Formats: sequence, structure tokens, C-alpha cells
Amino acid sequence: MTNFAEAASIDVLFAAGEKITADQDGTLKFMEGIQHQLRLHGNQLANITAIAFTTESADRGEVCVVSDGDMKVNFSEVIDNSVGVISVSFDYVDGEYRYVCVKEIFMTSGFQNETQTRWVHQGRDSPWLRFTVEAKPVKEFLLPIGLQISILIVLLCLSGLFSGLNLGLMALDKTELQIIQKCGSDNEKKYAKIIEPLRSRGNFLLCTLLLGNVLVNNTLTILLDDLSNGLLAIIMSTMGIVIFGEIIPQAICSRHGLAIGARTVYLTKFFMIVTFPLSFPISLILDKVLGEEIGQVYNKEKLQELIRMTADSKVLQNDEANIIAGALQLANKVVTDVMTKIDDVYMLDINTTLDFETMSEILKNGYTRIPVFDGDKSCIVNLLNTKDLALIDPDDNTALKTVCQFYDHRPLFVDEDYKLDSMLQDFLQGE
Repeated sequence: MTNFAEAASIDVLFAAGEKITADQDGTLKFMEGIQHQLRLHGNQLANITAIAFTTESADRGEVCVVSDGDMKVNFSEVIDNSVGVISVSFDYVDGEYRYVCVKEIFMTSGFQNETQTRWVHQGRDSPWLRFTVEAKPVKEFLLPIGLQISILIVLLCLSGLFSGLNLGLMALDKTELQIIQKCGSDNEKKYAKIIEPLRSRGNFLLCTLLLGNVLVNNTLTILLDDLSNGLLAIIMSTMGIVIFGEIIPQAICSRHGLAIGARTVYLTKFFMIVTFPLSFPISLILDKVLGEEIGQVYNKEKLQELIRMTADSKVLQNDEANIIAGALQLANKVVTDVMTKIDDVYMLDINTTLDFETMSEILKNGYTRIPVFDGDKSCIVNLLNTKDLALIDPDDNTALKTVCQFYDHRPLFVDEDYKLDSMLQDFLQGE
């Protein structure tokens, strides 16, 4: 004789979790490999020792044949004998329903009472007691992974090239290129000659480099997003573009932009042709609005500061820098600014005799021109050019008046506010 414990049954299966859908008749569909929490509602669930999910179809109450491959799960929680909770993930089985079987306890009586169990099928007709498992969708890539990685490397190199050339080439203006062609090294002259035709179309070149950079960076982000999820693609593209597409190329091209620009000139021309339909019209608009680009021009103040900085870097000697800086200031100064007080001027009286002592004194002072006065120092009558003394013998005691009358270097008198550049022209013309 067989005695069953009070019959247990499951009436409804609910689920909570990701990737859960239902078909038209209400049958649940789970995604494989994802953990789901199932709530099974029924009667006397405390008498059920386990739940099995099988693909065997049978009526409710029939004995269920559970194979070793079928999933068996114990309740993690039973609430009021009517709700059982389990957590489970399913493997994919193509196109088959999964049904619920419960493991019941029963006793046999005879000479010796024994407790045994059996699996009972909960039915196949109700959509609330069956479900299907769907396979995870296989991600389809835009291109084969190997090809995408190769393209990513090429795009990253192009991003760095555009960024570096944008800094390296656009920093070279027309004036600088002309200077390099005239006084640079042989390689620099060659590089500048190659770059000048491109740089002469400044806005067209700028539009090409910026459009190419934007196009490459956007394509890079799309391909990275195809290979990974959105957040990871953003992080990877940002890191790659900033480090390999901006920082490193710009650091290199800021120092070697002339050489790199010349060696990649054909690639730059290629992208100028590719982006021509968009970049050229934009460059024409910029040319009309901003006007023709001119090279850097320094005024006198900037040139003087440039000379001072050059002298500080030891490229020019201090004396050379002072001479150049002084020449630039001629137009801004008058004779009063460079005059020496008459009391400090080394002068000779017109009645002086050119003996050995006087000649030695003249040579010791080292002036090329010496004012000659008559009686009072403020009465300058002539100028003695020391080279005129080359044929004078000190033993002859020649009178200074005789030399002055012979060579007759009359002084030039000007107003105290006379400009130095005009003064220089007067000297050059021998007035």
C-alpha cells in the first residue's frame, strides 16, 4: 500500500531579471546565461524537496522522467507554503519548451514503512507553467576584428599626423619660410621650398587638416564602439586620441614640424584633394572674410627686444647686439640724446704744435676725429682726422693750423633737435 503526503502543486511561475520577454500566448522567454529569480506559486510547497525543469511534455499529474541532463534546483525560500523562490540561469536548447516538475515525498506501508520520492509533471497546456530559453545574440561586427584593429592603428596614426601638422605647419608663416630659404641650412632650405606652396594656401591647408582630424577621430570612436561597449569605447578613444593623437605628435612636430611636413607633403596633398569639395569652399569664405594672410612683421620695438633675447642666448655678441639696437633707434633720437658735454671732449687748440709729445697724446686717446678750437672751446673751427697725421714727422714740429688749412675738415653745425637718421645721411653724403 502506498501513502502520499498531502499533494503539492505549482500553478503559476513568475520571473524577475534582465532579458525576460513573453510570446503572444504569455509564455515566458529567458535569455541564456543570465541569472533570473523565479517565484513559483502553488499549494503545499513545503512538501516539495526540489524543482526540475525538463523538455519532456506531459499532462499535469503524470510521473515526470527527469534525466541527468535536466536542471534540478532546491527552493532557497518558501513563504507560507504557497510561494517558493529560486535563483537560476538556463542553458540554451533550440526551439523547445521547458516544463516544471516537482519532487514529491510518499511513503509505502507493509512490513516496514519507507519514505520515497517521485517527480510529478505540472502540465504542458498552461503558458504560466512553461517557458523557452533564447540564445544570446551573437554580436555582428562591421568588419572582421583583425581588419578593424589594423584600421584603428592606421586611423590613430593619421589622427596624430593631422594634429601634429596642424601645429607644425600652421606655426610656420610665409615670412619665416622665406627667411629659412635664404639663410637656413641645406636641409632646411629644401624643406621650406617644399612646404611653401602648401603654406601659401593657409586657410585651405587649415581646413583640410581639421576636417581630416575630425573625420579620423569620429571613425576611430565608431570602430571602438563596435568592438566594445559604449563607456569603454569612450574611455579608449579619449585616451588614444589625447595621448597618441594629440600630445605626442604635437610635442614632436613643435620641434621638427618643418622636416615632418616636408616628408609627408604628398599625403597632405592627397587629403587636400579628398576633402576638396568641403574644405576649399570654406577656405574661400575665410579668405574673403579675413583677408589675405600675411607673414609676421616686426616693428622696431619688437625687433629690438628680439635682438636682446638673441644676445641673451649668446647667438650674438653684446657689442653686435648693441650696434644693431642702436641703429634701430636712430629715427627716434635727436643729436641731444647722444651729445657729449664739451668739458668732457678731448680737443686741441689751433695753435698747437704737432711735436712728439702731442702726437703721442693723440694716439693715446685713440679718437679718429678731434675737434680743433680757436681760443675758446666753444669756438670749434676745424676737425683733425687722425689719419691725416700719417705723413707728419713729429721732429718737424708742424703747426696744427697748417694741417687744418691743408685738409680743411670743417665741422657740421646742426640744431639740437636734429634727428640722428638725418644726421647719418649727412655724414654719408660728406656734407
